[in-house]
Amino acid sequence: LSIVKSSDVEEVTAAGDVITYSFLVTNTGNVTLTDVVPVEGEFSGTGELGAFSPNPVTLAPGEEQVFTAEYRVTQSDINAGGIDNSATATGTPPGDAELPPPPPSDVSIPAPSDPGLEIVKTADLIDPDNFVAGETVTYVFTMTNTGNVTLTDVAPVEAEFSGTGELGPITPASVESLAPGEQATFTAEYTLTQADIDAGSVTNSATGTGTPPSGDPVEPPPSDVEIPTPADPGLSIVKSSDVEEVTAAGDVITYSFLVTNTGNVTLTDVVPVEGEFSGTGELGAF
Repeated sequence: LSIVKSSDVEEVTAAGDVITYSFLVTNTGNVTLTDVVPVEGEFSGTGELGAFSPNPVTLAPGEEQVFTAEYRVTQSDINAGGIDNSATATGTPPGDAELPPPPPSDVSIPAPSDPGLEIVKTADLIDPDNFVAGETVTYVFTMTNTGNVTLTDVAPVEAEFSGTGELGPITPASVESLAPGEQATFTAEYTLTQADIDAGSVTNSATGTGTPPSGDPVEPPPSDVEIPTPADPGLSIVKSSDVEEVTAAGDVITYSFLVTNTGNVTLTDVVPVEGEFSGTGELGAF
């Protein structure tokens, strides 16, 4: 007997790909062989190879038969970088004759690694209509495995950050494993400072990292998010005096001006401004 094993694909790229293996078995001897069928040898696939088709056959000298079997690729096969397979064949000669086993036929199907990672960063505010110091921002990092191999130790990586406060820890710090197409969500909190409000916005950039089964870690393009902190300046003033009435020229009135910043940004050069004044003398300096 001789056997030649082949496959209908030259490479596989994703879990779920189907390989059809063909086994060309030929009776190279001078007697008829019964119960002829391929025999699988070493197989690196982590899934289960389908049954041979057709069932065992009888081959006269010089005759040949093509058998087939299907295999569905697993993610572990892709992570391993390919599938190696070996096959031989068996049959029953007449009488007491012994059939020498044919040399095995090998097929190797590569699975080229194509790691990929994406990150999308967003920001949620508890009260988006109230931009004031002390407001809490929750940053959300959504990471997606866009490649064809499993990534390990996947985590966001903070990049440029214009906030003047301290960003809280990213939770979770990392995920152990992320299969192709899977997503992982991370969060971190930040409390706006008055300097952030005064600056008009807080900008933030993040990238990430993940380790493929082989090769260097992958890093996605950065994702940026900007939180505008619209200025809403405001002042209030309450004027009062230290006396309720005056009775004679020369009486001294002390006016008090309670000025309050009622807006959300810091104000400089704050001073009262006199409006209408019925007094005939001169008001002292503030």
